[in-house]
Amino acid sequence: MTQLIFHHYPPSPVAEKVRIAFGMKSLSWQSVEIPRLPPKPLLMPLTGGYRRTPVAQIGADIYGDSQNIFRMLDEQMGGPQLVTGLSMALASWSESVLFALALRVVLTNAMDDAPPEFIQDRGSLYFDKGWTKAQMKADLPAFIQQLQAGLSLLERHASQSGDYLFGDAPSQADANLHYLLWFINGRWDGGPEFLSRFPHLLAIQEKLLASGTGTARDLSGEEALAIARAAEPKSPTGIFCPNPQNLEVGDEVIVRQAGDTADPDIHGKLRMLDETRISLDMHNDDIGHSALHLPVLGYMIKKA
Repeated sequence: MTQLIFHHYPPSPVAEKVRIAFGMKSLSWQSVEIPRLPPKPLLMPLTGGYRRTPVAQIGADIYGDSQNIFRMLDEQMGGPQLVTGLSMALASWSESVLFALALRVVLTNAMDDAPPEFIQDRGSLYFDKGWTKAQMKADLPAFIQQLQAGLSLLERHASQSGDYLFGDAPSQADANLHYLLWFINGRWDGGPEFLSRFPHLLAIQEKLLASGTGTARDLSGEEALAIARAAEPKSPTGIFCPNPQNLEVGDEVIVRQAGDTADPDIHGKLRMLDETRISLDMHNDDIGHSALHLPVLGYMIKKA
């Protein structure tokens, strides 16, 4: 089986979403712990500046964004298929709406205790431009009310859905549910009491936790770079969908996170484009040739 390397840090909720998927597929994987905040000197040569956590690596093929990593796991790692149209749609909604609310609740509650540089960094990624601590605290009850509404919709569905959100087998949607509950429960002192209102959701999470997170072996960042340096990208090339910009393989392109965030632009040569993924050929003096894979949904793609 292909060697799977995972760049993450243990408290990352988005990484936890993927780790629980490793358990669903009973995978063995290599764990590279990365810093919570930039700079990330042993990661950036792999990603061309993409800074979000987590990142998956197979040789010189680098996968950013959890939705894209789930697709890769189904394509290359065997085991039960986790991504379907419905599971992806529900996962996308839970991430863009519910997790965004949970972040506001958790980070607002932590503002007086967490390191200021951490709050400032995460605020630059997830909060509205010009946010202030006072305004976030004033809006906190409204955030909690909205989060309760969203989880109530999922609870109603889960009460009739079977063992998991889409029947008797877990999917990407269940992994998204898990990381949401894991984050709320572990990072907000009011989380356990708040979540007690959603017993069917907690029952699904309990089943996922019983499956674990696969079998991990520690790997250093230097070792991961050496593996990339010794490999060449093996992912496909070509244009496999209509695209309004008439992009072609080899075009210089810029990819960045959608929205007004502090994420940097990613520059590379177009390697592959299909309906849900863009792949860039990258070159770095540390590792040579690599390919970075990102989702189309949630990212702005422009010709350089």
